[in-house]
Amino acid sequence: MKMTWLMEGCVNGHAFTIEGEGTGKPYEGKQTGTFRVTKGGPLPFAVDIVAPTLKYGFKCFMKYPADIPDYFKQAFPEGLTYDRKLTFEDGGSATATVEMSLKGNTLVHKTNFQGGNFPIDGPVMQNKTLGWEPTSEKMTPCDGTIKGDTIMYLLVEGGKMLKCRYENNYR
Repeated sequence: MKMTWLMEGCVNGHAFTIEGEGTGKPYEGKQTGTFRVTKGGPLPFAVDIVAPTLKYGFKCFMKYPADIPDYFKQAFPEGLTYDRKLTFEDGGSATATVEMSLKGNTLVHKTNFQGGNFPIDGPVMQNKTLGWEPTSEKMTPCDGTIKGDTIMYLLVEGGKMLKCRYENNYR
């Protein structure tokens, strides 16, 4: 299956657009993608803060055991939306609003990402991050939606970590 991404956003006042394309096998739990900054590059912040929304947001590509209902695949062909709130321990924060839809044989992923309050001398704005530690998300049903909660750790140069709480609302 083909996939496309379009992320428009702003971090600490810097507007940007990221586009991508890729392929995936939703029932095998596999996906690949290539991304490029098409507006606002080079980014004056660590791309790591937007990366999970680009890739981890494709929950319909997770491989589920046969005996567990797969809410994320069941949402199609109508589509799936989710809101994400990110709260970093250094005071930075962001929100992402995501719409996923199926257009023919292509899964289309559109995102609006808004971030602010990242310290100018901090690892995000100094681009001193080294990727995320592996993590898992706790998902629970809530009033016809699925709530997700995750504590993630962003690796930082010098052996440090920056903690971030992700709160998701999938519908």
